[in-house]
Amino acid sequence: MATLGLAVGGPYATLADLGRAAQSRGFDCVWVAETDHDSIVAATVLAQATSRIDVGTNVTLAFPRSPTVTAMQAWDLNELSGDRFVLGLGSQVRRIVTDRYSAEFDRPAMRMAEYVQAMRTVWNMERGQRMPFRGEIYRVIRTGINGLGSATHRATPRVYLAAVGPLMTRAAATWADGMLGHPFTSVPYLRDDVLPRIEQGLHDAGRPRAGFTLAQGVILSVSDDRDVAVAEAKAQVGFYGTTPNYSGVFAANGEAYLTEELGRVFANTGGDPQALAAAVPDDVLERYAIAGTPDEVRHRLDEVAGLVDHLILGGAWYRVPPARIAENLQAIVETFAR
Repeated sequence: MATLGLAVGGPYATLADLGRAAQSRGFDCVWVAETDHDSIVAATVLAQATSRIDVGTNVTLAFPRSPTVTAMQAWDLNELSGDRFVLGLGSQVRRIVTDRYSAEFDRPAMRMAEYVQAMRTVWNMERGQRMPFRGEIYRVIRTGINGLGSATHRATPRVYLAAVGPLMTRAAATWADGMLGHPFTSVPYLRDDVLPRIEQGLHDAGRPRAGFTLAQGVILSVSDDRDVAVAEAKAQVGFYGTTPNYSGVFAANGEAYLTEELGRVFANTGGDPQALAAAVPDDVLERYAIAGTPDEVRHRLDEVAGLVDHLILGGAWYRVPPARIAENLQAIVETFAR
């Protein structure tokens, strides 16, 4: 049975309470994103607010940060949490990385593979092992100011990579402890595309499947008012569906044409969520999201859960008011409490 995670967020004043609520309701992990808030700071809040469950980032943006800095932060957070921290790294998209963060984005899959290797070099040095790394993009050839560490007993943080395409999936299967699957997905896409890519990547790297975690997100919208939940989920599917990089998700169900159709709707309406929702038929929504009343959604996760190792439950967010995001999160906690 897949373990269960909860994607949390919002103001720092309420973040700790969300973490404690997830822990008390039987969730196995809480996950924080990096949108309006720094993921490392948010994860630190949750690590101190909880005592048993894992705390992960989904995701921490890799390329705007030095891999050494990220490695040091993850090392410290893993110590602070008692080895409960999972560093989820993501590449983001080129325009965000270059135009917002003034960072490089070339060769993202290769860059990410080297990034993880550079971090592991930092951790090995903390554990007293002199293993310099020299890649084409990153290098770590010098220890910290105090030289090699002596923490031979310390566990290294777990690293998951967010991946959609085959190259980043291969990087995850080769160098990471797990993969963060994008919440815009479907059962056929997971079964016929994602899992075979992971298996092939692990095989080529000589790694066992048992040591690798597929943590899969889902689009989940819950409300006593079914129409509200459905409209939010449709708008979210419509928004994700405009992205050419995600066209393979539609293609796995023979619906590749939807990428272009939704792209036109987005362009013609300025991304109006009502227009996007109207462009997503009911049967399409059923394939890519879970939406409805608590009773309607309670057992809809079973098919996805049978394919993955860890489920991350998160709500629709595209132009959804903050109060409704909080309401949906509370409904998810209550509906899927163990």
